[in-house]
Amino acid sequence: MPHHDLVLGLDVGTTNLKCLVLDDAGTIVAQGSEPTPRFHPRPDWTDFEPASLWEAACRAIRAVVSQLEHREAVKGIAVSSLAESVVPIDSQGQPLAPAIAWFDLRTVAEYEWIRDRVGYDTLFKVSGLNPDPMFGLCKILWVKNHNPAAFQRARYWLHLADYVAFRLCGIPATDPSLACRTLAYDLHRGNWASEILEAVDVAPSSLPPICKSGTRLGVLTPLSATATDLPKSTVVSVGIHDHPAGAFAAGGLKEEVLFDSIGTSESLNTIIEKPLFDPHIAAQGLAQGAVWIDKPTCYLSGGLQTAGAAVEWFRRELGGNADIAKLVEEAADADEAIPVFLPHLVRSETPHPDPRASGAFIGIRSMTTRGAMFRSVLEGLAFEARAIADAMVTVAGLPPFQKILTIGTSLQNRLLTQIKADVYGFPINVNPVRETVSLGAALLAGLGCGMFADAAAAVGIARREEIRVEPNLDHSKRMQTRYQEVYRNLYGQLRTAHHRLHSLA
Repeated sequence: MPHHDLVLGLDVGTTNLKCLVLDDAGTIVAQGSEPTPRFHPRPDWTDFEPASLWEAACRAIRAVVSQLEHREAVKGIAVSSLAESVVPIDSQGQPLAPAIAWFDLRTVAEYEWIRDRVGYDTLFKVSGLNPDPMFGLCKILWVKNHNPAAFQRARYWLHLADYVAFRLCGIPATDPSLACRTLAYDLHRGNWASEILEAVDVAPSSLPPICKSGTRLGVLTPLSATATDLPKSTVVSVGIHDHPAGAFAAGGLKEEVLFDSIGTSESLNTIIEKPLFDPHIAAQGLAQGAVWIDKPTCYLSGGLQTAGAAVEWFRRELGGNADIAKLVEEAADADEAIPVFLPHLVRSETPHPDPRASGAFIGIRSMTTRGAMFRSVLEGLAFEARAIADAMVTVAGLPPFQKILTIGTSLQNRLLTQIKADVYGFPINVNPVRETVSLGAALLAGLGCGMFADAAAAVGIARREEIRVEPNLDHSKRMQTRYQEVYRNLYGQLRTAHHRLHSLA
């Protein structure tokens, strides 16, 4: 019997590497995951070691390949990943230093130096970003200052998706969605911002060529074919940043659609017609970026650093390691003494960019239960998402969103989705595919190897019927009152105390 052609998508996430195999009829035929190896050389530092990351990627790929009846049917692979973390490789392709995690703020001094040398306004007007220590250029300069030998030998700086693709086929490349998270991408010209790079003494040639996502790079090297159990003929294609990958697969790359991607962190994105120049956009922590699959496209985004991470933190530290399902059940039954939670467990990004921000519970009383505390965490995440969406509309001057589309943990946490619908006072559409990001990477693999004729055909074959969650009118009124009268001003009211605590520490 003839068998279907297959493509593989690998997503390198903060917590897990997720791998998925898709056939040419749009059916997911195999999937699996592997923990993302992370190292903590000092308190508050997190590194991704390139060798360990590559080994974990190979394990994840082998695990899904072992589920296939016809291994030789795999025609292509593409990789998505988190952004802002970069690996330096030498002229022989060997990694020279770990990649600093995107959320690691050891790069504050480097950021301040770049800001003073180039100018905050110039950084914003060229890159479209809200200049910040997390972006990739700050990490490159940290390596320059603390590991000068690695900096001098670096031939290329590769994002994690780029690095895994390089290990697969030996060809360095990136795409706009990853490049634009460096602070060194020119959003207007669609190329590296040579004037910024030269001003900070980073050679533009040390950053890889920028290609359209889904561009064919080459086939597997013999070593990578052996390491992954994939056929040597497997085509490797240019990958993508994780949030745009999910938006692509879910059909969320459209204007007037608010696309909410929830994982360890949360990113809210919407397509915009052209870059925006109002400095208030950056001041509110909103960032602009680029994605190129069908045609070059700009987007506006805001983020929350601890979304799924806040849920896991509560479960581990305050919830007695209870199952999430048990905590959700308790939270659904809680109807009194519910505190308000500020979810800035690492920092605040949008609409109040502040690396010294902290989280807080307010309104705790003697009758407050574990369920009420957990419900307040979910409500706090929903309130913060609403604040980000409000900033997109009011600060950036966008029209009201016509649709809210979400992927990620909303599928597993229906209560959070319902709370969000109540806070927005607007229906939420949930994409039912659990691993939408790795599905997006698989679609790009299909474009690169010719399995799909174009981006529209790829999205069409991946389309699934969405789950629509309507707001509860009674609950929605109460949630919006809590948001407007308590949550909206909570960051400002606690800011002084949190900054004083930070300085004392």
